[in-house]
Amino acid sequence: MNSYSKSIIPSYVTLPSGGGFATIYEFIVFRFPRIPEPVWRERIELNKVCFDNGEMIRLTTPYQANRRICYDRDVVNEMKIPFDEEVLFENDDFLVADKPHFLPVHPAGGYVNETLITRLRTKYGYEELGSAHRIDRSTAGLVLCVKNRSSRGLYQQMFKVGAVKKIYLAAGKLPAEIGRTHWHIKARMEPLDPFHMQIVPGGPDNSESLVDLIGRQDGIGLFRLQPVTGKKHQLRVHLDSIGAAIVNDPLYSDYSDVDGDDYQQPMQLLAHRLEFTDPVTGRRMEFKSNRTLQSFVAAASGSW
Repeated sequence: MNSYSKSIIPSYVTLPSGGGFATIYEFIVFRFPRIPEPVWRERIELNKVCFDNGEMIRLTTPYQANRRICYDRDVVNEMKIPFDEEVLFENDDFLVADKPHFLPVHPAGGYVNETLITRLRTKYGYEELGSAHRIDRSTAGLVLCVKNRSSRGLYQQMFKVGAVKKIYLAAGKLPAEIGRTHWHIKARMEPLDPFHMQIVPGGPDNSESLVDLIGRQDGIGLFRLQPVTGKKHQLRVHLDSIGAAIVNDPLYSDYSDVDGDDYQQPMQLLAHRLEFTDPVTGRRMEFKSNRTLQSFVAAASGSW
């Protein structure tokens, strides 16, 4: 018998300008290709999709650019993620969580309650808790979560303007350029399809990362990465572009036998450090993950 999980956190999407959609239903089916069309039809017929003012959306509701719609996610037989998050710091305004691999930050795909924000809301009772930024489900490490909706924008803005120093660690293939240990990567990234990003020639650069090779072990390199911008999958694509694809990356590497949900083979990417000036208190804040990479077990104990 199937069991159903319903998210306690509504999901929102703003209808973009253009696109040539006759109805909102048509847009939703296009926008979320992983969710079968009958699922969206059922959600709309059961009044689970509405505008953010509460007005219900029907199958025939005309497309209306720039309006925001709200829907409740529910999934069948949601899988339990067998790893726990850890709260490293907490004050009146925010908390810093140390996220395990495989745990999404927000409801997505087949996960609605097995997410970082839902777990923390449920455990601590913070009804307005939300993240100031995101990291991939496949990535472990630090996530800054804001307790109050009224101040969330202050912390999100820090990430948007590059006022947060973010340091990642990754284990990847050793590049063919023997002897080189530093790369300053600037490139233009665009979607290849709904799930992949790619570097494309021409046009202005829209992604930038600083990459240092800081260790070697059994033919694998340990990389220290500092993203300057925050494009989707940026570090994964940038490392692949220099021939240093991340170990166990199911999307951007030659590890074709890796299943993205194989708990024995987590992608070797860790959000290791966060440094910023608290926009509320003016205090300088620094945080470091307690987690390590399988390929370099002692990595987190270093000074990087």
